[in-house]
Amino acid sequence: MFAERMFHEWGKTFGDIVYFEIFRTPAIVLNSLEAARDLLDKHSTIYSDRPRLVLLMEMLRSCTLVGVPYGDQFRKHRKWMFDAAGNKPMLHGYHNIQYREVRRLLLNLFRQPDKLSEHLHLYLAGMLLEITFGRPVRTVNNKLVCLAERVISRMNQAGRAGSVPVDFVPILRHIPSWMPGISFKRNAKVVHRYMEEYLDTGYNAVTSAMDEIQAAGTGEPCIFCQVLEQYGGDPTPAEADNIKGLAIDVYGAGVEMTRAALRTFVLAMTRERDVLRKVQEELDQVVGCERFPDFTDRESLPYVNALLEEVYRWNPPAPMAVPHRITVDDRYREYDIPAGCMVIPNIWAMLHDAKYFPEPEEFRPERHLEGDAEAGNYVLPSSFVFGFGHRACPGQALADASIWLGIASTVALFDILKPLDESGKEYTPPAKFTSAFTRSAPMMNYA
Repeated sequence: MFAERMFHEWGKTFGDIVYFEIFRTPAIVLNSLEAARDLLDKHSTIYSDRPRLVLLMEMLRSCTLVGVPYGDQFRKHRKWMFDAAGNKPMLHGYHNIQYREVRRLLLNLFRQPDKLSEHLHLYLAGMLLEITFGRPVRTVNNKLVCLAERVISRMNQAGRAGSVPVDFVPILRHIPSWMPGISFKRNAKVVHRYMEEYLDTGYNAVTSAMDEIQAAGTGEPCIFCQVLEQYGGDPTPAEADNIKGLAIDVYGAGVEMTRAALRTFVLAMTRERDVLRKVQEELDQVVGCERFPDFTDRESLPYVNALLEEVYRWNPPAPMAVPHRITVDDRYREYDIPAGCMVIPNIWAMLHDAKYFPEPEEFRPERHLEGDAEAGNYVLPSSFVFGFGHRACPGQALADASIWLGIASTVALFDILKPLDESGKEYTPPAKFTSAFTRSAPMMNYA
């Protein structure tokens, strides 16, 4: 059983706030949206720190926004991300890249429909790496894609931030790596080497091309270029390391989260043929057959939007958020929450709360349509699937737009059939998901 489901079951017995200790470190899991919003949104100033992430921040020497403690560096890093990937002018500036990459996705699916996983990967990696570094990506064999994927794959093997033993017993990092059970230390050295190669390759490519791009006035908007311009293109070594951390944030969170959501969408469409037909009918009526859907159509496509909300709800890409940490003692309801306590939002449990989403195991986009949503309690999954408070993903608008465009464009052009078994017969795939930092649907032999 996945951890989010286990804590959800515990919540049915012990309440929506479950307390436990990990190696004497106090921790609470928030199983309800009310508790998460009361603590992490309304009191975000004291609930936005991170626990000591020894593996991620000390052994890997990462400068990612995910693990940076709450403070000046965090605020600076978050502002960089929001300015580059969260405000409307910058988002509009990325539209050309998004449209070009989704056209490539459709062409690749037309030519090689059996390589769905590879095409989804290229769509997202190509888009987000170009937005990050300003360098176009043509194939999944691109050097930056290979380097980035190698880092993320190894990081997933190393363990989820805030859940590995060394995060709770830091002395373990000093035990010789040849000792039994200390493989994380050997793995950390490999990941750090891979990470440096990926970050240096992308960063150096941007800095070497900045003067040429600026002089020519060409090139698409680029996150690295925008941040580097604040330092006249010549930041200090310490600031350069912080800037490089943006590339892990964009690829690690951006590609992994969006890829997981698109895989869930594909799985759902093979299981729910009526939903697919309704989406296609809406696109035919609103967009027609003479062009592809674009972002100007979004407000006119309520069922497509409802489908995306249900994808987020049915299988949230990050079912349990990276732990927060409270910095001062607090009291909530009848609970005393000590300073230093880990606070873990169980996003999956919130999105499967029958109070808001009746029959939560059913995939039903209609629940998010305006008429249906007005009856009783209702919340948009997209309003919290990307996190809470100051720790909510600052690039969520870019990720959401990229997922929406991929879904709308794919169903506008293609049918999605059931996968085939070994004898070549169609079958309905089970609603099973992989276990990693993100929760994704496995890729099968789709027709």
